[in-house]
Amino acid sequence: MGTETFYDQDYWRNGKHAGMEMPASMFRRVMAPLIARETVLDYGCGFGHSYQRQLVGAVKRYVGADVSSMAIENARHKGLEVVPVDPVNGTVPLPSSTFDGAVCSEVFEHLFDPLSAAREIHRVLKPGGVLVATVPNFGYHTWRLLAFLRAQVPLEPEDPKRDRYRGVHIRFFSKLILKRLLRDAGFVNIKIGSFDNASVWDVFMAMGHFGRITSFAHRHFPAFLHLRFLQDVWPNVFALRLRAVAWKPTTTEAEKSARNVQDQA
Repeated sequence: MGTETFYDQDYWRNGKHAGMEMPASMFRRVMAPLIARETVLDYGCGFGHSYQRQLVGAVKRYVGADVSSMAIENARHKGLEVVPVDPVNGTVPLPSSTFDGAVCSEVFEHLFDPLSAAREIHRVLKPGGVLVATVPNFGYHTWRLLAFLRAQVPLEPEDPKRDRYRGVHIRFFSKLILKRLLRDAGFVNIKIGSFDNASVWDVFMAMGHFGRITSFAHRHFPAFLHLRFLQDVWPNVFALRLRAVAWKPTTTEAEKSARNVQDQA
């Protein structure tokens, strides 16, 4: 089954990924570098139901991109401008140096070749353009303990009772690996912090039946008892999801970098 076939016939069709719109406060925090940009590419926009409506209103021109024809059709019905992503090499039919901003939210972990996707985003950005990217954090304390105690990775299967092996995440990122990915794609000034609502009580999810403690804590404990401030202090361990802000070098920066490479050679 090809990538586009999987997302057309399984991932989107089953209706489990309809999702909810990102809260306004989270949108302002996560997408801050993109607000008021001229042109923004949304690489992996899906159905366009998460942050897209807010992003369209915050920039002058929004263009989505996705590998799934079903997602593209759905997003276009919402009035979004969307182009296809080539399922083989991750390219988009857009000119180089076109956008001054891009977002790739919860996408890299689904890709067979995330580096090609990151390089394609880099290609279409103008010099000095900014990328906002988010991924689940495999370094999260819960997943670290799960790997240590049970030698498991967080596959996040859609229906673990029916098929616990059918997880949609095929790549796993820590703060270090995400930074390396963006650096290898050509980005500079990469800053990585937290994203989403982490909780210290999530640690019990790695302990089998003790996971009920996590569920109880999320339902009944006040926000301050979750110690969410830790995800900003030490995102590599306490952030459930990571948010990266990375920049395409300006022409001057690129020329300087090329000279340094030549000097070192």
